[in-house]
Amino acid sequence: MKDTTFKGRMISHTGEFMAALLLLQPMLDVLSYFMQNVGGTVFTTALRMALLITVSLYGFVISDRKRVYGVFYGLIAGFWLLHMLNCLRTGYMDPVGDAAEYLKLVQFPLWTLSFVTFFRRRDSLDYSVVGILAANFGIILLVVLLSFLTGHPVYTYDYPERGMQIGILGWFGVPNAQSAVLAMLVPPLLLWALRKEKLWLLCLTAFLGFGLLYATGTRLTYFSAVLTAAGMLVLLLWNRKPLRFCLPLLLALVLLLGLKGFSPMEQRQMRSLDSNELYREKTEAVMGSDMGYAYRKGEEIPAEVKEKLERLYTEVYGVPGPYKLPLLGDMIEKFGLEAVMEAYGYTDAPEQLYNARLKKLKCLELNWQQKDFLTKMLGFEYAEATVNGNIYDPENDFPALLYYYGYLGAGLYLLFAAYFVFSALRALFRRGPGFVTLELGAAALMFCYALGAAQFSGQTLRKPNVCVYFSLAAAMLWQQSHPVVRNRPQVDRKSVVFLKKI
Repeated sequence: MKDTTFKGRMISHTGEFMAALLLLQPMLDVLSYFMQNVGGTVFTTALRMALLITVSLYGFVISDRKRVYGVFYGLIAGFWLLHMLNCLRTGYMDPVGDAAEYLKLVQFPLWTLSFVTFFRRRDSLDYSVVGILAANFGIILLVVLLSFLTGHPVYTYDYPERGMQIGILGWFGVPNAQSAVLAMLVPPLLLWALRKEKLWLLCLTAFLGFGLLYATGTRLTYFSAVLTAAGMLVLLLWNRKPLRFCLPLLLALVLLLGLKGFSPMEQRQMRSLDSNELYREKTEAVMGSDMGYAYRKGEEIPAEVKEKLERLYTEVYGVPGPYKLPLLGDMIEKFGLEAVMEAYGYTDAPEQLYNARLKKLKCLELNWQQKDFLTKMLGFEYAEATVNGNIYDPENDFPALLYYYGYLGAGLYLLFAAYFVFSALRALFRRGPGFVTLELGAAALMFCYALGAAQFSGQTLRKPNVCVYFSLAAAMLWQQSHPVVRNRPQVDRKSVVFLKKI
């Protein structure tokens, strides 16, 4: 008998709600790009926050485990209260900005909790989601094509003043985030094609998926393309699928590896080497025969070498670099020359001293070293990443997680993510080799790419668009590990037909 209560009606339309929610994501990203160009990101940020609140409320209403929601919300609010009180103790500079960053971070557990609820309440929803993700890839590809057809292409590395336009991005504002999104969409795209059991469709999706990853030009997209081709190939062989479906993936893997030297990623790396070479010449001019000095912890640095290193850090790297970019000057002014030199291990290597990503990490590391025990447990506020008006927010998300939210906050966050890995491993132990399916593999690849992007690409865990797909991957892993859920309410036939069409 059909459930006609308000809750029953909401559950019966969960599939449509989920489809609309996911299909909206690339469109929101395009809107964010254009709003960013006119300085209107406040609107899109508010829109995404309203979407998160709506999804959380929807999940709470249809859930049969509201106590779980209460525990999660209590932990999130309780940790924030402790963090805020500690920041007040040490002198809060920007409570509003700090709260905004925290709200970005907690999107992962909030989205994940709702997605798990959706999967629990609707049969086959996790199966249908793969088709929706394939459609999202199609939307992104269409947006990229439109950007070129209209004469307004956007490049991943677009610095006209440096003569650099490398990689295809499209109308998406944050290259790191878009790279993570693409990396997570290609595995379900291939899975969708494999389910259709049409070789031509698999060839087409492989060409488009791996082609866009290759052309985007980041290390994340290139290496995720290689890993996806290899991973899906292994999964096909493991599940004894027809060998003809292995050929497109094998060909893609060979081409990706063979054409690595011609890739946009390699072109970008060559530009970085050119910058390092410029500073290598400046370093040689200062260090002379002591170039390449290797410091061993605890040893006394010769006076002559120490004097050269001090000149190098202040005269070469202590002044703005090309295009007026700050190098180490801000850090030296705030923490002192000796502290900065020690943080870098007294190195004179240009590839380290000129590395913007490493500089951000070192800046927060030095700030962290000055904190007391309570602050290291609960983290310091986001505003402390700003020095002389320049933001040193780390690109690598896991160090940022530690510095901003301390051992307690980072531990809670990582424990939540680890639960889904543990669930999958436990299911593998109980169910044996048959548990390793194409569906599990696609979800696992998505989940791993999100974690990899957080560490090696960066600034992804706090990006709303990436968090949606990361949370979906976690929920898909959970569903693969818990395939049988009893006492689901009956749904109407129209909704079932809708899901099967995807």
